[in-house]
Amino acid sequence: MADNNDKQGLGLFGLVLAGIVVLAAGFFILSGGQLGGKKQVVSDSDLPPVTTGAPRK
Repeated sequence: MADNNDKQGLGLFGLVLAGIVVLAAGFFILSGGQLGGKKQVVSDSDLPPVTTGAPRK
């Protein structure tokens, strides 16, 4: 039966995974918290149109 208690190598894997998460979080913070470009609302024309519902009876 195989021994599944082999802990060797998990430390390096955890370190690499934590490094990737830290780099991704740093990129997200430095980009202003918006990925895929800036989406700033300057005026009402930047917003999508809003419709009102039909009057209720």
